[in-house]
Amino acid sequence: MQVLVRLDRETYAELEELSRALGLSKAEIVRRALRKYLAERESLTKSMRGLVRPRLTLEDLEEAYWVYRH
Repeated sequence: MQVLVRLDRETYAELEELSRALGLSKAEIVRRALRKYLAERESLTKSMRGLVRPRLTLEDLEEAYWVYRH
């Protein structure tokens, strides 16, 4: 399946630089990054279940994730 993603110039330049440095396609780097993000998010969601109020919105959960991780 394909997904179209629009990036700002700075992010694209960083992705392009990383692609050259690692010898991987930009698509492969994005796939790996997304897999890692989703795995970490699922892990955090499971660990936080029961510790936070039950009806969090996705935005609230993502904010809690970033506060917890950083």
